[in-house]
Amino acid sequence: MYEKIKKIRSILLVAFVLLLPSVLCAQGVSQGFIDLSQTSGYFFNADPSLTIDQVSAPEMRSKFTPVDGRSIWTGKQAPASWLSFTIPFDKLGPGYGPGSNPEDREIQWLLIVQPSFSIILDNVQLYVPQHGGGFDRFETGAKVKSDPSGPHSRFFFFDLPAAAYDGETCYLRISSTTDVLMTIGLASDTSFAKSQAQTNLGYGLIFGIIVAMIFYSLFLLVSLHYRSYIYYILYCVSVGLWIFWVQGFAKVLFGQIPGFDQAMLWLWAGQFITWGTIFTISFLDLKATDQVLFHLMAIPAALGGIVSLAGIMGFDGVAFSLSHILGLVVPVLIMVAAGLRFRRGFKSALYYLIAWFFLALGGVIFALMGLKVLPVCPFTINALPIGIALESIFLAMALADRFKHLEEENKKLEATQAHFKELSLTDTLTGLRNRRFLMQELERVMKHSDQSGEPLSLIMLDIDNFKLVNDRFGHEVGDDILVSLAHSIRSCTRPSDPACLYGGDEVVIFMPKIKKDQAFSVAERIRAHFEVDSLRVIRGISLGATISSGVVEYQRDESLDNLFSRADVAMYQAKKQGKNCTVLA
Repeated sequence: MYEKIKKIRSILLVAFVLLLPSVLCAQGVSQGFIDLSQTSGYFFNADPSLTIDQVSAPEMRSKFTPVDGRSIWTGKQAPASWLSFTIPFDKLGPGYGPGSNPEDREIQWLLIVQPSFSIILDNVQLYVPQHGGGFDRFETGAKVKSDPSGPHSRFFFFDLPAAAYDGETCYLRISSTTDVLMTIGLASDTSFAKSQAQTNLGYGLIFGIIVAMIFYSLFLLVSLHYRSYIYYILYCVSVGLWIFWVQGFAKVLFGQIPGFDQAMLWLWAGQFITWGTIFTISFLDLKATDQVLFHLMAIPAALGGIVSLAGIMGFDGVAFSLSHILGLVVPVLIMVAAGLRFRRGFKSALYYLIAWFFLALGGVIFALMGLKVLPVCPFTINALPIGIALESIFLAMALADRFKHLEEENKKLEATQAHFKELSLTDTLTGLRNRRFLMQELERVMKHSDQSGEPLSLIMLDIDNFKLVNDRFGHEVGDDILVSLAHSIRSCTRPSDPACLYGGDEVVIFMPKIKKDQAFSVAERIRAHFEVDSLRVIRGISLGATISSGVVEYQRDESLDNLFSRADVAMYQAKKQGKNCTVLA
């Protein structure tokens, strides 16, 4: 089982490394993209009530200043901003510019608004000057329901009208109640379609890894009944659904659903945090090993639930701020817990530590982008999904390693249990089986003989005058003689013929698949071997112990008591005949 887990995780890791370039290219349009962000005029934190007529008035031109390296964003502290720009038709190829013929255009250009969080950029309005005055208005955004019949994208884009290429100033109004950064530029429809294909390939890999981890963990959960797999599965489901919404794939499949998209984003962000911390508590066994860490980890688990609740109730600002703070704190806290457990001898915590390092690194980069410390770019936008994919693989390694150690511990426990069971069924002095083993095993062998019709014979023997030997020479000598008898029995019988101490110095040997005549011969060999083996001189007296034996063959459906009774009668007949002999019943 462990080897299968190792093979699967290696395949996933190799696949991820080979397709990592596709993941890094999965955001944005690199080839043929004309960035307008840094060449636009930027009217930051404008009065939300301003109209296009007011903004485009000559007296408002001073409000638009060069971007000059600033981040373009909108959010709670700046709910509305404007950008002014002209389309650089000289960069667009033949057929563009004032008075050009649209039929000469070989490339169709799109205006792309690429936000860090596509489903929380509430509203984007594009104003294009009309030839006779005024503006044509186009609108999109997370709070604008998309046209079911139109194309869906993870980004927001506008198909530019012909008037946009006349060299007149166009305006873009962006507004949001939650902080979101963005870049703005032009891309050809072909390069945009190519970027979408790269997106699908890259994130298809990430989703594939997460789904593979979910299904394989379900298999292991059913096979191993290890509770941590339940929390890991819930964590992976939450992570996958969070990426599905935050990266805009829900919007691609279903179109923009204002309100619902945002609620789902924060719901799964909170669940992502909650199940990640609960999985940590379970996997690292913090409740049993470290109460302080257990209670510290329980706090973000509860706060994750608050993020989900706030998102469902529409408190996007609360959900945004709390989730970003937890995104910075939780991975660090988990790494501290994993590091401490590793130092205390929990070896599987090493993989866990590596896994959460990748998530922490991606989460910090992603959170700093959301807090406007880092710019919007393919690396920052994809940092967290990449970190999650790597984390999922290393968490699977951690679980596999934990399973390996549990398997080793179970084998040791089974070996210990088998050892103690062996001791409970064995006489410690002679190494012969005890009466408990005799009663359990002989009944089973008798039933098998009834069913199969195979013969079963039994030898009952004891040492002649053994009490007198003990009384005269002491129990140490008696014990030595018992050990000699056990040696003689083992020397003359098969491993499949159990010899059991029945009581005191009485021994019972049952012999499956052996008829009584063959058993009689074995009993005689034991008697002769013991007579020689037991010869010794004690306190100047020559001592040679002997045995008397009775041999019987099991009769179909005979009771255990009756079998013992017949063997006992045969053994005492041997005693009456002068001892040191064998009687066949």
